[in-house]
Amino acid sequence: MNRLLSAILLLFVLLSASAWVAKPVLVENILRGAASVGFAASIASVVLLGAPNAATAIDFTGSYADPNHPGCPRLISVENDNKALISGADGNPGCPGGVGRPWKLVGKVDGDKIFVDFSPKGGPKDLTGVWEAGKNPGVRFPDGNKWTLQAKP
Repeated sequence: MNRLLSAILLLFVLLSASAWVAKPVLVENILRGAASVGFAASIASVVLLGAPNAATAIDFTGSYADPNHPGCPRLISVENDNKALISGADGNPGCPGGVGRPWKLVGKVDGDKIFVDFSPKGGPKDLTGVWEAGKNPGVRFPDGNKWTLQAKP
């Protein structure tokens, strides 16, 4: 409720401030006023709805196949706050029978990107994976490796 009241107050202040200044009616003044209304509406929508990527974030939740570690599990679970829990196992290089050294990582989803902290495995702290849609959807990492989606819960 406080966010709604704040947004309404902000919109009122932005729109009413220019109403007290006498200006000749010119096309540029009309356009400037329209731009102010658009800006105020944008701010109000962020206040009311939150950041735009929160609503449009890809749901990375699922099991994946990693060609660099054949047969090794790769699981991603995304929570409500866009926090990602990533788990899997590594073999040398694969996991015969799905068995390997288990690991767990954390990350954050923002739009079509997932930022994973691979530092517990000796990797970078914020490795960015980008969602690739299409016939074989999955997560593409900067080294070119792609975890291909196998199943969603």
